[in-house]
Amino acid sequence: MLSERRVAIIGAGVIGASIADALASRGVRVTLFDMRAPGAGASQASAGVLAPFIEAKPGSPLLALGARSLLMWDDFMAGVRDRAPGHEVEYVRTGTLEVALSDEEHAHLTTAAAWLASEGVTHDWLEGPALVARAPMVTSAARGALHLPDHRIVNVGALVRALVQAARLSGAVCVTPTEIVHVEQVRHGVEVRIGDQRHTFDHVVIAAGSWTRRVRVAGVPVFPVRPIRGQLLHVRWPDGARPAHSIWGTRCYTVPWADGSLLVGATVEDVGFDERATVAGVRELMDAVVGLLPSAADASLEAVRVGLRPATADHLPLLGPLSSHPGVILAAGHYRNGILLAPLTADIVSKLVLTNERDAALDLVSPERFYGYT
Repeated sequence: MLSERRVAIIGAGVIGASIADALASRGVRVTLFDMRAPGAGASQASAGVLAPFIEAKPGSPLLALGARSLLMWDDFMAGVRDRAPGHEVEYVRTGTLEVALSDEEHAHLTTAAAWLASEGVTHDWLEGPALVARAPMVTSAARGALHLPDHRIVNVGALVRALVQAARLSGAVCVTPTEIVHVEQVRHGVEVRIGDQRHTFDHVVIAAGSWTRRVRVAGVPVFPVRPIRGQLLHVRWPDGARPAHSIWGTRCYTVPWADGSLLVGATVEDVGFDERATVAGVRELMDAVVGLLPSAADASLEAVRVGLRPATADHLPLLGPLSSHPGVILAAGHYRNGILLAPLTADIVSKLVLTNERDAALDLVSPERFYGYT
């Protein structure tokens, strides 16, 4: 009986919460653990842009995963709203506008446009008066821009809260703050240690983001996930035309929200587990956004958000079971694409738990592709 199956999920960010909701809604007894409050890690600093055709290279495995997951988002959000009534989550198909400010960037985007056309992906190329009409706040130095109307944005904080509530209403239990650092396959399931207590589950899903390397699985090397700091600015737009799209340059991107605010992101800093906001990071983003949207110079700075993105060497997630511990499933290392890949990750993991169905994507993202590292 599914109701007798017990699953522990280590990590209550967007990945862990999505998996918890997917499993609990199907009758699995889920316990969600996190060392902080749900969504308090990288998820709280995410800009929430769902833009696979910008984030990944044409023809890459990451693009294949991202494009597939993007198609799942409408149904994913409909399910969350049904299971968490009263939790409003802003989810909008605003599209993205990627701007070229140099000859090199112009050549890159025209090549990208040709590839998108060959793949049948809806897009528009804008330059001159057409670009000014679409986005008058973009710098007059822009050489052109690639518009992708199917890209979207989602309010990640609200989404995580809704996912956790949906899982709870389906019977899941959320235990925080609790850190689990030892996991081991035993005869009758998978054992986790919480302080001096031991608990056994049928499956354990490790979705601890940058802290995944601190979860030790008996006899398995440390998981190769490292933290990459990202700082984002939360600004209030001045009077006048506010961007209607998520606008991207090579140095920053911006995300508009219905309340009139704008997120500006994001730095990429390999500084270990340092979660401080820095003057250098804020200055880098301020200079970049003013270069892209000159009127941003008059915006007011409301907050600086900081998160540690969980990165792997190839920027693909660690996703799937361990051969030596078949009850242990990894769902970590999503780097900059954890929000985008949440529906696909939850679908893949829930099928593994419920029916042992192996998605073809698991061949690309197996955690054991990195075995042999030290």
